[in-house]
Order: sequence, then C-alpha cells, then structure tokens
Amino acid sequence: MKTTVLHLNGKINWIIVTLLLTFSVSQAQISGNQIYGNNSYNGNNYNQGNLPNNAVVSINDNHLTVTVKLLQNKKADGFVITLGLNEEDETVSGCSKKINARIDGYLDKIKTLGIKKENVYIDFISQTKIYDFEVSGLNSEQVDKGFEIKKNIIITTSNVNSLEKLIALASDFEIHDVIKVDYYNSDTNAIHNALFDEALVLAEAKKIRYMKSFGKRIVGTPNATEEFATVFPETQYKTYQAFETAEIQTNYNNRSPYLKKIARKNKTFYYDGISSAGFDKVINPNQTEVGIQYVLTLTMTYKIDTSI
Repeated sequence: MKTTVLHLNGKINWIIVTLLLTFSVSQAQISGNQIYGNNSYNGNNYNQGNLPNNAVVSINDNHLTVTVKLLQNKKADGFVITLGLNEEDETVSGCSKKINARIDGYLDKIKTLGIKKENVYIDFISQTKIYDFEVSGLNSEQVDKGFEIKKNIIITTSNVNSLEKLIALASDFEIHDVIKVDYYNSDTNAIHNALFDEALVLAEAKKIRYMKSFGKRIVGTPNATEEFATVFPETQYKTYQAFETAEIQTNYNNRSPYLKKIARKNKTFYYDGISSAGFDKVINPNQTEVGIQYVLTLTMTYKIDTSI
C-alpha cells in the first residue's frame, strides 16, 4: 500500500511529497499449487475491514474533512506461469541430460502457442545427493543412490487462454507441478492517475454540497492524504469443506481393536475479491474474470472561515 501526503497551494497546485509506486505480480485465475501453502488461505485477505479509510465526511467549526474511496477491477494484460520438474540419476551428467531433454521437448512443443524463446527462462533450483537404506535382516545401512536436479520453467504470456494449454502440454513431458501463475498490468501509473483525478472530482462535489448545506465558507488551501493499494488475487482466495459425517464410539477395552480410517474430504477454493460496498465509485463492478483490484482513498481537509 502506498501513502501520499499532499499540500495544496494556489488554485490547483498539487505537490506530491511522497509517491511510492510499486510494481508487483500475482497469480491468475489458475492459482497454482501455492494455494496449499496456507491451511485456511484467508488469513491475509484484503477485505473491507482492512481498507484504509471509510467514505465519511466530518465537519466542525474549524474544518471540513471529506473522504473519497474508489475501487477499480481490471483484467490482467500479462501472465507469468512457473512450472517445476525434477530428475534423478546415478550421475550428475545423467540427471542433466534427462531433465534438459524434457525441457527442450516441451519448449519446442509450446512454439505452436506462439511462445518465443525470449519469453521463457529456465531457473536452476538445486542439485542434491540422494540417499536410501538397504535392509539386510535386522540391520539397515544408508547408501548413496545418486543425484537429483530440480529446475523451474518460467513462461511469460499475454494470452490468458494459453495458460491451460501450457499446462496440458507440460504433462506430456511429465511436468505436473504448476507452482504458480502470476499476473500483472503494465499501466499501473495510468490507473493510479485516472483514479486520483476521479477522486478529486468527487471530493470537490462533496465539499460544495456540505458547504452549501451548512452555510460555511472555505478559506486558504486544503491539505490531502492519499492511499493507493494494489490488491492481487493471491491474498483473496478462501477455502471451505462441505460434508456431514457420522461418529464412531471407540471401545478401548475391546481385545479386538479396529482401525478407523477417515475418508478424504474435498476442499473448495474460490476467489473472494473486495466487495464493492462502501465505495463512492466502482469501476468495472461486474467484471467476472479474476483480475487485479485497485483501491484509492483520498482524504481532503478544508479550513472553514470562522468569522461568519
């Protein structure tokens, strides 16, 4: 989240003291296996309770404070998918040959999807020795079994429809680990500026309405505080399990104990973005495709003429 403190002088002379714009990426609607990294996966959700300010107006004899809150839903224009694979062999050279053959075959295959060489990066993750145990009678001995090499394939694409095709083709080369799918927008600055301009218009309208309603007059120039947040879907996924189960009474005194096996219950993961409630304006409120959400909160403080 970025916080900007503004001091207004003259007609509309805005001096931005601090403006921190960060560029980061997040997962697409194909979330990847990273969603299993959090047991509940909703502990860090950016929800209404975490929003920087409420859309409120306060007025007293000395000051009028106006808060404007905007939300924009926007589709991503770029995606970064990360796939993981590993290979084992008795020698390092054997591992390297096997894993590189799989990678080269996969990269040749995805050319049909328009993926160019410059859109792919191979990340060498690790090279480790493998040990196992050999059992002889009542004795076991740890022995050297060879080596394992792990690599990640990182692919950039601007076509959301190619993501599932990339995953499907990867399975042909025994690449099954979809680590994550990040996504981004390249025009974050333009989005920020447009939201800021819209917030100024709404704040001015609120100021005029309240000054007229309470018969007050503004003097001097206002101060303002701005907060701009980029909210990515990776923090907005939730999970639940829906099932009913029976209870079993266990008899510990029974000389013929039984083993109770618990059936696997399916977990449902779903995207739960920021609600549009409480905002002065929501841009693209009915967007169904999972995308990036932008929140801008502008708080304006005006000095009231106390001589009236």
